[in-house]
Amino acid sequence: MTEPPAPRLMRALGDPVRFRLLAALPAEATAEVAVGELAGILGVSGSVVSQHLRVLAGLGLVGHRRQGRRVHYFVRADAVRAARQTLGEALPGLFAPAGRQLMLSARNQLWGRVVDIHRGDVTTDVTIEVGGQLVAAVITNASADRLGLRIGDVAGAAFKALDVIVLK
Repeated sequence: MTEPPAPRLMRALGDPVRFRLLAALPAEATAEVAVGELAGILGVSGSVVSQHLRVLAGLGLVGHRRQGRRVHYFVRADAVRAARQTLGEALPGLFAPAGRQLMLSARNQLWGRVVDIHRGDVTTDVTIEVGGQLVAAVITNASADRLGLRIGDVAGAAFKALDVIVLK
């Protein structure tokens, strides 16, 4: 039986060194960093970095290129975006309060994190990051108050015809 991707990603990114390592790698495939340089950045040995990079490479999150005896690593941006999408779809349902699992007829529901909130006199602009993309919606202040939205909250955006509905 094949394990679903979300648990594998969570296990891999759950290691603090691996998490810092992924953050330290350049996002562009053309920008590469040698293992020794990464070891210096993270304050661990080169063998520890290599071990963790093998795990990330096994998930397809990083790529590498050999140059003589040196190995240069880089982030595979498309794979990281896909991993964000996978986790963004799998995790919010796990952390929704019991009895608050939202049932909605909308087919187009995207879950992510609230990254920006601007409250006006009547409406509130809400921006949610979903898989590296930003989704913006304008909701009433009363709705924003009822939802108790804060930056960093897991929230959903439901697309219905021309409207975007914010969920929490």
